[in-house]
Amino acid sequence: MPTHEKKIQPRPQSYHFLRFGEIKPAGWMRTQMSHELEHGFVGHLDELVPELIRRDDIYGANRLTKVDRTKDLGVIAKETRWEVQFLWWNSETQSNWLDGMARTAMLLEQPDFIEKARLRVRHLLDTQDDDGYLGIYAPDLRFNFTGENGELWAQASLLRALLGWYEATDDTHVLIAVRRALDVTMNAYPAGRSHPFAVKDDFAGVGHGLVFADVLDRLFQLTGEEKYLRYALWLYEEYSAQPLSQDDIQITNLLDPQVRFRSHGVHTYEHLRALITAAYAADDPQLDDALIAALTKLETCLTPSGGPIGDEFIAGRHADASDTGYEYCSIHELLDSYTHLLQKTGGAHWADDAEWLLFNAGQGARHPVDSAKQGIAYLKTDNSSSMTGPLHPNDPQDERNPQMRYKYSPVHQDVAVCCVPNAGRILPYYIKSMWLRSDRGLAAILYGACDLRTRINDVDVHITETTDYPFDLEIKFSVETSEPTEFTLGFRRPKWATSVHVNVAERVVERSGFIHIQKVWKTGDIVTVRFETDVKVHQFKDESFISYGPLLFALPMESESTPGREYAPGFQDSYYSLTDPYVALCLPERPAFIRGQIASDSPWMSIALEGKLFDPAIQQMKAVQLLPLGATLLRQVTFKKAHIGDAS
Repeated sequence: MPTHEKKIQPRPQSYHFLRFGEIKPAGWMRTQMSHELEHGFVGHLDELVPELIRRDDIYGANRLTKVDRTKDLGVIAKETRWEVQFLWWNSETQSNWLDGMARTAMLLEQPDFIEKARLRVRHLLDTQDDDGYLGIYAPDLRFNFTGENGELWAQASLLRALLGWYEATDDTHVLIAVRRALDVTMNAYPAGRSHPFAVKDDFAGVGHGLVFADVLDRLFQLTGEEKYLRYALWLYEEYSAQPLSQDDIQITNLLDPQVRFRSHGVHTYEHLRALITAAYAADDPQLDDALIAALTKLETCLTPSGGPIGDEFIAGRHADASDTGYEYCSIHELLDSYTHLLQKTGGAHWADDAEWLLFNAGQGARHPVDSAKQGIAYLKTDNSSSMTGPLHPNDPQDERNPQMRYKYSPVHQDVAVCCVPNAGRILPYYIKSMWLRSDRGLAAILYGACDLRTRINDVDVHITETTDYPFDLEIKFSVETSEPTEFTLGFRRPKWATSVHVNVAERVVERSGFIHIQKVWKTGDIVTVRFETDVKVHQFKDESFISYGPLLFALPMESESTPGREYAPGFQDSYYSLTDPYVALCLPERPAFIRGQIASDSPWMSIALEGKLFDPAIQQMKAVQLLPLGATLLRQVTFKKAHIGDAS
């Protein structure tokens, strides 16, 4: 029976996302988000590139028509074959920026930026046609493509932002608008009777359109209407049936063990969510096998920091700490896919992977001193000895398509304004997954200081999570309830923890990576959880890297900065090169590092691992301080073993 005719029997999902806005950040996350919103690219990107966001009303007055051929976005590269995608690029830039800015403003309850987001949401709703269409194409072009286009992608990025606004504000007009827009698209591309992915010469936009499944999955969770899940399943099957350039997650390729990931990294990592949604919509062993295969192939793409190959194509490679970069978009998309795996499967290890990715690759690709104005690295490697545009300073450059991604920028307009908007989304998306709802109560999934307000058993529940995690491994949970009520609180036991201490007298049950406490909770109840761990040395190929808890540590390299393009006072591109030639240090046979503290205003620079490494240039051991990846610009992350005889 065709998918569109099947009665969907959704599989039970282990957890449910809370409504966006029920979890609000505290501690260092709140401080960082506030700075980047009020003073940085998260709140002001529209002012830094007004021609891309303010002046191009791509969802309204400037919708694309058949006469449009190209746009000047300020991109340096010129290569005719893929320039057609420039037409839809501003929809991605605008919608992902709005998504991150609006979610950040609502989580911080910052009234000026909430109003800024509200006005933009109102304008976007005003562009909705009488039939319900919300998109970037005029009537002469929409739903009528033979080649590269951004129809489903432009809708997906916008509707995700609108759903976040609806969840935080309970503005039912927005929900109605989103549902009407989906009805238009589902009728224009009827399941089983259309082929939205059947085009020639696709490049990126058509493949991105598969994440329309994000909107369908969330609407199913919010409304319980199976039509959205049924359509998501059909969309994945239709994607798998067409010859596309971004084909890593097509079922045939996944089930062939000889086919390795090779596509544009961002597509591969975001498409995982469509596969996850499809697998949980259908009782189909083949989809289960495909998901297992995808996650197995993913393992070879991960660097020590968790950053997945994305520079820009995976190209069948294994991750390398020095020579395969990861795009910030890829970091965000993989993090989002991890949280969906966690929500649906309940596997605690996906939370470990999500934390590791955010705290290490995610923070390690932000400027460690002033990410608000200096921005992020479009591409970054774990071992990073230069940030001057190309991967390595002396790499030959293609004059028509120069590599400019290895630098810090609050915009990256010379390449694409995609990674910066996604850098504004990553913390709000992490925060929405910090707590999940189970059938028995709540589970603390991703750790960090935050404030949770929700309802359980028709009772108001307020839980304050107080901690300096990941820099300190003790977490205090303070409970307030409008009246005593019984439910289960679950706390994830990280895989790196050697032991866990919980300060409650009640019976504590540990299973499947979680500590469960079931009791009648009342105001004044406090649970303190402390994790113990050791400094750990991990093998990566023929080298090693060092961690403590959820943090990867690196040896900082001295660097000097060269300013680049200025977008506004204080907002500029920055290039970094080594102050002096660097000789890679080596790890002794019996490494001994201890945790130390540093007096610093930045939590990322307040913790260090102290020990010795071998300097082959002078054939001596050298005292060093390793810092968290998020505190570094240029750095050495992996270390070869020293061959020094008795010197160790």
